[in-house]
Amino acid sequence: MNNSRLHALNQTMLPREKLKRFVWTLGISGIVVLLASLLGLIVNRSEFFHAWLFSFLFYFGLCVGSFFWVLLHYVTNAGWDTLLRRQVENVASLFPLVILFSLPIFLDIFSSHTLYEWTRPEIQKLKDYMEKSAYLNVPFFCLRACVYFCFFGFVSWFFRRLSCVQDEDGNPYHSLRLKRLAYPVAVFFGFLFTFFAIDWAMSLDFRWSSTVWAFYLFSGAAGASLSLWILILLSLRKRGYLLEMNEEHYHLLGKLLFAFTALWAYLAFSQYMLIWYGNIPEETYFFIRRNNDGWYYVSILLVLGRFALPFLFLLPQSTKRNEKFLGLIACWVLFMQAVELYWIVMPMQLSQNFAVGWMELSVFIGMGLIFLSGYLKKAAEVCLYPIHDPRLQESIEVYN
Repeated sequence: MNNSRLHALNQTMLPREKLKRFVWTLGISGIVVLLASLLGLIVNRSEFFHAWLFSFLFYFGLCVGSFFWVLLHYVTNAGWDTLLRRQVENVASLFPLVILFSLPIFLDIFSSHTLYEWTRPEIQKLKDYMEKSAYLNVPFFCLRACVYFCFFGFVSWFFRRLSCVQDEDGNPYHSLRLKRLAYPVAVFFGFLFTFFAIDWAMSLDFRWSSTVWAFYLFSGAAGASLSLWILILLSLRKRGYLLEMNEEHYHLLGKLLFAFTALWAYLAFSQYMLIWYGNIPEETYFFIRRNNDGWYYVSILLVLGRFALPFLFLLPQSTKRNEKFLGLIACWVLFMQAVELYWIVMPMQLSQNFAVGWMELSVFIGMGLIFLSGYLKKAAEVCLYPIHDPRLQESIEVYN
């Protein structure tokens, strides 16, 4: 890389000392908000735990999706996103923090039994449950959760660690090593996320099943994490970092967002159409519950807001190259991801009418503040881009 290009990228790190107080303020504020939300245990334990699960799935999905983009970089041997990759590595490395958010859910599984019906002693005598008891039982659920959390936590840390080591020694072997590891890791990634989606979301109603459920949840998580990636990059560039990021990068990110918007719609429609056409009571009840009262309007909002609007607005090339417009669409997709997960989880508690209570907001905001604090801490520890990656120049000069 010539000296002029290197000088343009000279701001390689965030001001760690200046951010330190802000990071602590965000983290402490998030903890205070979460502690205040614990009052929900007194007001309505069931609503509290459902609100907690909704927020956990949202932030866990952002980490899962971010690690997917890291894996995709190495599996496809991509060069265009090298300049941008570090930010999804930082988000994916927040797995250990997000895993801590799951602890209250285990409290419910072992004591209150308000989230997962199959954990209740009276349900375990039913024939419907007995047929699935070999898989859906608390000890095996906890064992699988440990496997999911250990895998995602370790591999996300390892990939970021080697990427950062390359910043220090400049050895291109690290990139080659991560590329070789990415293939088997991707297989385990898909396998384990499939079972995670079944365990933590689909088993909310243990009688219900869908063969595309994991792909459906994954497409939403990938689109939401891509939107977060876009917002982080645009925010950094606005503050004078990553100045080599240009319209070509916006265009490629916009095309990916467009593709995953279409993928989400395809999977959502496939799931809905096949279940509704099959007309099996155990399967259709999932949609019947969400097509009545206030939840009907949320279902319509998902069709229009999660698919139609992003699809139509991202269709022209000009909108994908416009950083302001791309940022607005990314914000909207991230918001719709939260709406979708709320639509999945909360009808199990608020079965009659759609509502958003203070518990749902306080838990979501509290986790968000801690999540943002963790990201800024991670981002300030390392370079904002892989400064010695052998494909960095290719990324800077990308053209499509």
